[in-house]
Amino acid sequence: MQDISLDDSICIFEKDNTGDVLLTWVFPSIDDTLRQVALNRTGLQSNRINAQFSFSKYKNTWIYIYTTSILAQKDKDPELTVPDSIKRVVVYSICLFRNNFNPEKYAALSQIMSNIYLKLGDPSKLLECQLRALNRGMFDVGPLGKFVDADYDVRRSYLATSIKDVIRLFGEEIILVWTAMMIKKRIVIYSDKLTSLLKVIRAIPLFVFHRQNWSLLRPFVTLDESELKDLTTAGVYVAGFTDASIKSREELYDILVDLNSKEVSVASHCKDQFSLGSIHKDVLKMLLAALDDEEVSDQAVIKGLSNKVKDLLGKLDTLRVDNGEGKQVITLENLQERKLPPGMDKFLFNVATAEGLNG
Repeated sequence: MQDISLDDSICIFEKDNTGDVLLTWVFPSIDDTLRQVALNRTGLQSNRINAQFSFSKYKNTWIYIYTTSILAQKDKDPELTVPDSIKRVVVYSICLFRNNFNPEKYAALSQIMSNIYLKLGDPSKLLECQLRALNRGMFDVGPLGKFVDADYDVRRSYLATSIKDVIRLFGEEIILVWTAMMIKKRIVIYSDKLTSLLKVIRAIPLFVFHRQNWSLLRPFVTLDESELKDLTTAGVYVAGFTDASIKSREELYDILVDLNSKEVSVASHCKDQFSLGSIHKDVLKMLLAALDDEEVSDQAVIKGLSNKVKDLLGKLDTLRVDNGEGKQVITLENLQERKLPPGMDKFLFNVATAEGLNG
C-alpha cells in the first residue's frame, strides 16, 4: 500500500453557528503557515465565502478547496438529515494539498469527499477515499460519487479555458500579456469574482505553450504577509487577486490585468520593456484574425503562437556572438549595434535571456 506523504494532506475547516472557524481535522499534517494560507483562501473568516471550488498555490504546494454551505444544501433538500457531529456547522471547507496541477481531478475528488462528509460527518471516511484514490486509482461510493483517476489527463486541464475567449476579453491589449510572458515579467490579474479569475488565469501559460509551465501560476493570493513574501521569493509569477487594493501595489507587478474593466496596464517602472514593434504587430494580427474565424480552434491559435515563437528563436540564434570565452551568446551591445527599431534590442535580449540562450 502506498504511504500518504505530506504532499497529499487533507484538512477540514468548519464554521459553526456562532461564527467560530476551526481546523477540525487534518491528516497527516500541515505546518502552521500553510494552515493559515489555506484558511485565508477559504474565505470562512469573512462574511464573503469564496467559490465552491478553488485552486491556488503556495510555494510548491497546490491547494484545492471545496466549500459546502449546509444551509444551502438544506434549501436544495429540505429532508436532508445532518449527522450529529456537524449539526452546529453552517459551512465547511475540505482542503487537499498536492504537488501537481489538475483542478478538474481534484474538484471531482474533493466534491465526493464533501458529499461523504455531509452524509456521514466522519473525517476518517475521507481518508479511505484518499487511500483508494492513491492505491487503486479509483473508488465508487454509489450515489455520493465515483472517482476514476484515469479520467483526468492533465493535458486537458491545460486547455480547460479557451485562449480565444481570453484574447476576446482584451482585444489589442492582449499583446501586452504575450510580451510579459515571453520576457518573464510579473503579471497580476485582478477580478472581484474568484470564479472569473480562476478561469482566465489558468489560460495565461498558453501564450507561451512551448514552455509547458503552469508552475509559475499563483491563481489566488490574498494580501497576507506570508503570501506576498512567497510571491516576491518566486520572482516571476502570474498571480490572481480579488482585493482591489492590489491595483495600487505597483511594486508587486510589471503588468496589471484587470478583468473587471477588461484593461491591461504596464507599471510605470517597466514601460521601457514594452515597446511594441513589427514582431508584436505580427503576433497581434494573427491573434485578432483568429477571433474573426470560427473555424480556427484554440489548438490552432496555440500552434500558431508556438510557430511564431519558434521563428523568433531561430532568428535570435543567428545573432549569437562569441563572448570571448568560446561561448556563443546574445548580447545587448551586439543587438544595439544592429540599429534595430526603438525598444527591439531590449525585447530581443530579454527573450533570449528568458529562453536560456545566454546561459
